[in-house]
Amino acid sequence: MRKQSVFIRGTLLLAFLAIPALMGGCVYTGGSAMDTHKKGMSSITEEEYFVTKKPVDKAFIGAAWSRQFGPIEDPATENIRTKKERSLSGIQQDFAYNLGIGLGGQLAAGPQAEVGAGGGSAERAKLSGLEIISPVTLADIPFEPKLSYVTEALRLANFRISDEKSNKAGINVGAGTVVGSGTATAEVGTGARRGTEGDGLVVAYKLHMIDPKSYVKQDSGSVPLVLDGVVDFPKAHMIAKTRLQLIDPGTGRSLPRNILWACPRADAKSRDMVAAWVVELRSTDPKRRTMNVAFPAWPAIEECQNFTGVIHSFIDPLTDKINRQKISIMLIDAEVTDNLKPKKWEARVSLIDEAFNIKMVKPADLEAPRQSSGQTN
Repeated sequence: MRKQSVFIRGTLLLAFLAIPALMGGCVYTGGSAMDTHKKGMSSITEEEYFVTKKPVDKAFIGAAWSRQFGPIEDPATENIRTKKERSLSGIQQDFAYNLGIGLGGQLAAGPQAEVGAGGGSAERAKLSGLEIISPVTLADIPFEPKLSYVTEALRLANFRISDEKSNKAGINVGAGTVVGSGTATAEVGTGARRGTEGDGLVVAYKLHMIDPKSYVKQDSGSVPLVLDGVVDFPKAHMIAKTRLQLIDPGTGRSLPRNILWACPRADAKSRDMVAAWVVELRSTDPKRRTMNVAFPAWPAIEECQNFTGVIHSFIDPLTDKINRQKISIMLIDAEVTDNLKPKKWEARVSLIDEAFNIKMVKPADLEAPRQSSGQTN
């Protein structure tokens, strides 16, 4: 009986010793799996974003991307509607925070982050106020084949660039370099950061481009525009009407409110315009608005004889394709008399329907191809 009691006590003791070991093993396994997940997500984030080459507070949404120069703005491009969303991803916050430090930034409020620090704590990363800036609709991005465009920007709302003369920070990566290969450095120099102080810092961009395999295009061909007549595009469900419009505010002879001038210079001089050639584009779909494109008739502007632009775009939820309609108008010979009557008129118009999917562009996709040394094995 005594031997049996000793055996039971020994068994219970072994059981109590085994429970903590098993629990410790479970906790360790769980932590290892979580660390692996975080590392995997971090690498995915690094592979998707392009690092800014210098401290800026501009999203550049819709700008074409240059491998050497980064975002390239087109002054003729219309303003794109954007939205801001707060990022709740801790991995994304830490990623953007470290980039902000590498660009010479520091928190504008709360604990100060030292320039050149290797990485910030989770608490500091949350204080950075990470924002995700993107277009209201991707259909507004002026995609063209073979070009990459900025579709998203990561912005640290609570960051600022120090104006101290003694601090000069940089990050040794290029516009097309993989984020993970960049090294944040801090240097001491005499150059001042004048003109760069201010809250907010954009640290990375995401790019997309047209998937060439999905691109479909239908062109109506060049069609003559008839003055005071109608040109019908039945397949595109669109009609075009052209007229000479005299501009005399206050007398009922003024341009429509939704007028779009054919070039920026005409828009800048619109108050001085006395007459304009107006091309009215009307869809047979009652849900779509009428669009009016104006060309200067008097005084005429020589470099304002062509117009190309998107008149309608939307995303098809069934195919995920961006569908858009573009129009191209060219005035070949258009003049008015001294009495502001049509003297010469020759113009042509073409309508283009496009449909395509887009694909993400990663930094590795834009890496410069290695040049051959000319040696043969």
